[in-house]
Order: sequence, then structure tokens, then C-alpha cells
Amino acid sequence: MRVKISALAALVAPLALAAVYPLLPEYQRALMSRVLILSIYSYGYAVCFQMIGLMSLGHAALFASGMYGAGLYAFYVSPDPLAALLVGVAASTLLSILFGLVSTRVGGSYFMIGTLLASQALYLAALHFNEVTGGEQGLVLKKEATIVGALGPLLSELDARYFTSLAALTIVIVCVTILSHSRLGRLFHALRDDEGKLEALGYNTSALKLVAFTISGALSGASGALQALLYGYIGAGYAGILNSVEPVLWVLVGGPYIQVGPLLGCLAVNLLSDLARGLLRGHVLTVGAGLVAFAFATGRLRWAYRLLGVSRGRG
Repeated sequence: MRVKISALAALVAPLALAAVYPLLPEYQRALMSRVLILSIYSYGYAVCFQMIGLMSLGHAALFASGMYGAGLYAFYVSPDPLAALLVGVAASTLLSILFGLVSTRVGGSYFMIGTLLASQALYLAALHFNEVTGGEQGLVLKKEATIVGALGPLLSELDARYFTSLAALTIVIVCVTILSHSRLGRLFHALRDDEGKLEALGYNTSALKLVAFTISGALSGASGALQALLYGYIGAGYAGILNSVEPVLWVLVGGPYIQVGPLLGCLAVNLLSDLARGLLRGHVLTVGAGLVAFAFATGRLRWAYRLLGVSRGRG
């Protein structure tokens, strides 16, 4: 019954986000537009962490690969935002396969270290080839190369960002919900709970990990591509370690139900971070520590203890 309720809540959430938009002040509309994009990233990370039980510290590389794939295509090749979006998703999917072929053959801390090193390698490459990527300063896309520019005759800049992000998030929620209830999704959960038993039944667990990691990377890259094409900017900072740690916090705070948890966690952390921004420095650390402490106090992380315990046991 709980699974059905969480799936229903996930499908109702986009309708609620659309209905509340006219009631929001301009600043909150802009903030929510960014949160919706990051929620897609949160769902991508949840596929890896919640479905197969692998904690990655390198998803910033997958997010950034989608951003650079879309942004560099729009900047150097063609100002077609749809083609740029597809290139961005393709770039992150390809990188996910390459990462997955190596990193998914190990588990536990080795997997985390491997993905972290891969993410830092992409970050350093973006800095090294700054003539192409723009380095830390980044590149600013022309307006006609962005989704906002393409929708300019129909929607204002703020409306275009919000409803494009919401439409993309809705598609992702539906796809993840279908995946979680499919036979493949059940195999992912079985892989998380007892990899040895699944191997004994004749399943190729390495292939299942690779498929899940590729889906996770494609969703994360789609978020990065939308970030570039809606805001018209790409920069190396998005490949940094902080952008790999944040989705871990979103998923932990959101809880175990993958249909709705990544959205709720991303909303809670980012909205509270924004409130704390004007109060003191280090808002990310302050809000993150507070939310994790709350999760410990209320027992919300018991499922994570079990999941990480299984991962350590396999390692």
C-alpha cells in the first residue's frame, strides 16, 4: 500500500508544482526553476544509490558531461537547443558506460574512490583545456542557442525555465516510477539486497550494475544539459566535489521511496539552504549537518544503515 501511495504522490507532485507557480513571488519562481532541474539530477543519483546500493562520489562528472556536451555543441557547432540537449544526454550516457565498465566491478569504498577520482579527472581536464571549455570562468551561450531563446515568442524567460524544467522532471518521475515497478527494477532491488543470491540464480550482476549506472548517468547528464541550455552558461565548477556530495544529501533526506523521495529531499535541502544563506556563512554545511542530525534523531536513516551495511559486506 505504501508503494502505491508513494507512486501516486510522485505523479501528483508535478501537478501541485504547476498549480503553485502563479502564487509564487518572482524570486521564488527563479529559485524553484533551478531546484526542479537539480531534482532531475537527484533522481539520477537515486537510481544508482537506492536501486542497486552503490554510493557514488563522482556523479558531478556525469552532470558536467551533459552540461559540456550540450553547451559546447550549442557554442561551437549549432545554436539548435534540441540537438544540443540530445548531444548532452548522449555524452553523459557514453561517459557513464565508460565509468561503469570499470567502477561497477568493485564495491564499497573502492567504488566511491573510483568515481571520485574520475570526477576530479574531468574537472582537471575542463581546467586544462580552458581555451575550449572556458575553465573556471566558463562560457556564456548566445540566447538563440538556449531553450529560453527558442521559447521567447511564447513564454517569458522565467516562465520558460520553470515549465521546461517541470516538463522534463515530470517525464523523469514517470520513467523512474515505471522502472521501479518493472521486472528490471525488481532485479536492481534484488541486486542491492543480496548480490550473491542473484548470481547463484544465474544473473549477470556486473551487467545489471552497468545498466543501472548508465541510466543514472543519462538522467544526471540530462539535468546538466538542461542547466546549460536554460541558463546559457557552462563552467568547470559544476564538476567539483561539492556537486557530487549534494545529491547524496538530497537522497538521504528524501527517504527510501524513489518515486517521490529525490524530489522532496532536493526541495527541502535547497529551500532551507536558501533561507540560511542570508543568516550565516557556510550555509551548505550548516543546513546539511542540521538535516542529517534530524534524520539520525528521527530514525530516517535506518534504511541507509542497512543498505550501506550490505555494501560493506560485499566489499
